[in-house]
Amino acid sequence: MKLKYKKMVIIATVVAMALGFVTLIFLDNDNGTNSAEDASLDLNKNEEINKLIKNYFAAKKTVNLESLSELVSDANRIPKERYTIMAGYVEDYKDFNCYVIKNDESDAYRVYVKYSMKLKNIDSWVPCLTTYYIKVTSDGKYVIYLSALDEVEEEFIDAADKNVEIIKLKEEVKKGLNAVLEKDGAFKQFYQKMEKEISAAADSKPTGNSASAPASAPPASSSPATSASPAASTSPAVSASPVASASPAA
Repeated sequence: MKLKYKKMVIIATVVAMALGFVTLIFLDNDNGTNSAEDASLDLNKNEEINKLIKNYFAAKKTVNLESLSELVSDANRIPKERYTIMAGYVEDYKDFNCYVIKNDESDAYRVYVKYSMKLKNIDSWVPCLTTYYIKVTSDGKYVIYLSALDEVEEEFIDAADKNVEIIKLKEEVKKGLNAVLEKDGAFKQFYQKMEKEISAAADSKPTGNSASAPASAPPASSSPATSASPAASTSPAVSASPVASASPAA
């Protein structure tokens, strides 16, 4: 082989190796954040998660602290005051649909629960959306994680909440809620009274960087809700309000 062809082969080999090295660097630097933000949104098929969510809402409706304590990572972080306020207004929940984005860095999931809520003595059912961070314990038990989040978990939750499919889902739920607020004056009055009590209770307590920290909340004309993308410094594992851009507490 002539010398100049040997040189061309050597150069081509070096270039290929360099490109492969650069690709490897990019792969190594991928911490899973992009995958959460770009993940497809499918209806959850994990029955352990579905069962946990249904049991949690059943216990929340009656503020059954003993049952709630068995379903969370830290019973001290259960928002008892908020749930007690809601129990005075909410008659029932139904039609649960869970959407999940898995945290590939740990055995955990960001769960978006879409459901319907009915207030006492009001005929209307409204769509709601509440977010949770669910982890699997060392003994294989699924729990709603209310404990402090580390930086990696905060980044994962922040990325998941920015997922375009999640944003669409939140807008869909917000639209449904606003439609009920516009046409049902009795519901709107009762709902906003509940939201006012919840907000007053939340304002009287300090917030922290934990799974139970509340999400920001837009109006129902002034009703709180799950934020479209909470900041990493306050990323909640549990949203403070059920509706994706307009609804009550988690």
